[in-house]
Amino acid sequence: MSFIGTKTKTISERGFTIVELLIVIVVIGILAAITIVSFNGVTAKANTTSAKAAAVTAVKKLEAWNAEKTGYPTAYSGLNNLTDAGQSSSSYYLTGVTVSGTLIGSQPSTPSTINIFKCVTGTAIAGMQVKYWAYDITTPALQTMNTGDTSGTCTILAS
Repeated sequence: MSFIGTKTKTISERGFTIVELLIVIVVIGILAAITIVSFNGVTAKANTTSAKAAAVTAVKKLEAWNAEKTGYPTAYSGLNNLTDAGQSSSSYYLTGVTVSGTLIGSQPSTPSTINIFKCVTGTAIAGMQVKYWAYDITTPALQTMNTGDTSGTCTILAS
């Protein structure tokens, strides 16, 4: 058997061709695009979940306030009692939530920012509305949660 005429590759002839490198780059690009698309909206959903949790907590604390004090807060200053550290032993103590005294008109800087509205039927406050920002819908906007009778006129508890 003769090895004459057979050519062995030298070290300088080994390596990848430009076509092989381009295929690898294209595959990496496709995988990156799939990853980016799959994570699109994850932050918005997380922010909405955080905002909704803050609203649910506020509704529960307002219901506790109503049960203990036989009525809802009548002014924004009454909401300070919800967040005052001196009330930490009460069932209506509210932490981790920012209550804004002005209407949330655009995406707030923190998802846990909410508005609280008092709803008056006749001359008495019959219910409360808690509004939070929903980030993950087609047109992000305020969403509402209710406690008590909210069929009356609802106005924001402003500072």
